[in-house]
Amino acid sequence: MPKWKTVRLRQKLVEEAKREVERSQYQSLSEFVSEAIRNRMQTLAKERVSEYLERDRKSRTLYRHHQLFYTPKHICAHAALQRNVKIGITDYFQDQLKEIVNIRTDKAGEKVSKDEPFGVVETWWFTYDLYSPLNGKIVSVNKKIIDDPFLLNVDPYQWIVEVEPTHTEANSWMNGLLSSGEYKFLVTKLEGRLH
Repeated sequence: MPKWKTVRLRQKLVEEAKREVERSQYQSLSEFVSEAIRNRMQTLAKERVSEYLERDRKSRTLYRHHQLFYTPKHICAHAALQRNVKIGITDYFQDQLKEIVNIRTDKAGEKVSKDEPFGVVETWWFTYDLYSPLNGKIVSVNKKIIDDPFLLNVDPYQWIVEVEPTHTEANSWMNGLLSSGEYKFLVTKLEGRLH
């Protein structure tokens, strides 16, 4: 995360902010500044959505849902090259979070354990653990996503980490995970559309 910086504000902006606080729309100058920053970040994210979609259209790998395996904690996984597994989040998870602003993961070379956290996803208000669907070792972290987590708000099915399964799980890592149909059933149940 970036370090805090001290910045100079124009006197006109400070006076306007104080007037807003005096009108009781905000309880403090800090609340006003926080909301202004949040609004600007949301505007920037919306402006960049079409740019990302166009720029990444050719390079993105669009996964078919039947090629993915899922966990009840809304993590998706698919087989990659050399028997590795790429792990990401589901559209449902991203939709529930509303706006992802930061992602942190364990580093390449570190071991991951099934059903244990390997990283976190942060929104403006909350932090959520990312749970590994298998045992193994992280061989790669998607730097593009780490550097620009807003990409997941546009296309949540991008991979976050690539894991080399342990020898014992090399051909069976997907056992115990949900198929596309099973995950869809889970989401339907969570949304209360199942009677």
